[in-house]
Amino acid sequence: MSVKILTNIPGPRSLELASRRSNSVAQGHGTVCNIYISKGEGSLLTDVDNNIFIDFAGGIGTINIGHSHPKVINAINNQVKNYLHTCFTVAPYESYIKLAEKLSSLAPINNPCKAAFFNSGAEAVENAVKIARSYTNRKGVLVFSHAYHGRTLMTMSMTYKEDPYKKGFGPFAPEVYTLPYPNNENELNFNNTDFDPKNIACVVIEPVLGEGGFIPASKSKMIELKKYCLENQILFISDEVQTGFGRTGSLFAIEQFGIEPDMITIAKSIAGGLPLSGVIGKSEIIDSVHIGGIGGTYSGNPVSCEAALAVLEIMEEEQLLKNANIIGQTLRSRINRIIPKCPWIKEIRGMGAMIGIEIINDKTGEPDKERTNKIHQEALKNGLIMITAGTFGNVIRTLMPLTIDKDTLHEGIDILVNAIKNH
Repeated sequence: MSVKILTNIPGPRSLELASRRSNSVAQGHGTVCNIYISKGEGSLLTDVDNNIFIDFAGGIGTINIGHSHPKVINAINNQVKNYLHTCFTVAPYESYIKLAEKLSSLAPINNPCKAAFFNSGAEAVENAVKIARSYTNRKGVLVFSHAYHGRTLMTMSMTYKEDPYKKGFGPFAPEVYTLPYPNNENELNFNNTDFDPKNIACVVIEPVLGEGGFIPASKSKMIELKKYCLENQILFISDEVQTGFGRTGSLFAIEQFGIEPDMITIAKSIAGGLPLSGVIGKSEIIDSVHIGGIGGTYSGNPVSCEAALAVLEIMEEEQLLKNANIIGQTLRSRINRIIPKCPWIKEIRGMGAMIGIEIINDKTGEPDKERTNKIHQEALKNGLIMITAGTFGNVIRTLMPLTIDKDTLHEGIDILVNAIKNH
């Protein structure tokens, strides 16, 4: 057994830290589980009360290679012995270049590519927009319903959900336009829009919605969207902050749609848990920005770059793309078995290991956030950490490490299945 629960959840030490937190930490920074962690290893987390949990949240998708992977720890320690930071703008270093070379060669783009690195997913998206505007000399940005792109002013403007991400924070950046997300239920309609395509610099789209509920885009509609971009000289940006680095069964989710993006944004699992993000794209597009136009003090920190190089080696050596598909197939099979007995499960969907389970009121068919929260709390009480998503907060999403072993995966699914059946 992997799970070990010794106290009521949260335990006394976690409750003590929660009390201290309330007196010192900004209230606006919410917390899902209210347990405080002392150790992470593989797919397990130990809290300050020595309870051991299976992690199906993975730091919101940042831990695809597992907690404290020895190869990442070794890469970090070797770099720390030499130096922590110089700023690539001031005194550059090889690891940034090696990572840019590696990712540029792996990007599913036929043209020669280059990369630039930043700190967070929002920074990556915002810089991709800056680059697109520089290259096209246009200002408009086209995004889609239920999208989440970040919490900066620009990326909040591009994000769909008002509460909690945008509420009270306006006015927002102008010239951001929204169309329905091109999944199997929504049509792509470019007629009677409130924008001129000749003013649109870029389309920014998640191949699978993250915060929006783990909804995959339709392959045929993505091809149609790419065609529209080509016809109107609009850059196509694939936001792979949550879908990237193997989560969907390919290094980048966009590989499964049969289209070629102009730029890709990456973050989360790129550096095994350290802050790092990036933009990869066609060289002529990336190079359109004047010198000094992109960068940042900590952007592409050497410790994070070394960690990211180790992550890429781990993904290949441990066949994590294959693992992602096995995890997804296992989860789908287990959940599909209980759907006839649980009419509150609307559907299970996703790509690879990026799976969402939508919970509804079985009498009305409406999204059921209350039941979803009860399932979450029951799972936590029994040793499973997970998080939810969706506009109404009624989608259970799975972001377990892709390194999770078979027994631990089934143990975690057992807890999840029991929580769903009993609530």
